[in-house]
Amino acid sequence: MTWMTEITEQLRAVAGAVWDEINTNGLMPLLHPVAPFDRPSFLAPAVAIGGLLGLVVSSGLALTALGGLLLSLLAIYVLLVDVFGFSLEMRPIGAR
Repeated sequence: MTWMTEITEQLRAVAGAVWDEINTNGLMPLLHPVAPFDRPSFLAPAVAIGGLLGLVVSSGLALTALGGLLLSLLAIYVLLVDVFGFSLEMRPIGAR
């Protein structure tokens, strides 16, 4: 058994547990805040929505940072190859 199959099995087990929980209790209990953030109870939906919005904004920032990284790597590549004349080659390991 390789490490990749072990990780795949663990991810499938987690997904199966979440799916079983959703089938048993529905989706809303998963979105309900945990203590001490669930008091007072009338603010629980606002806390859940705020948490989901925070997650979406954080994901957007991460994707923006990834895009900036890729853009800067492209600029470095263009500068090295076109301006300074470097040649970047990728060879398989063990090839001569």
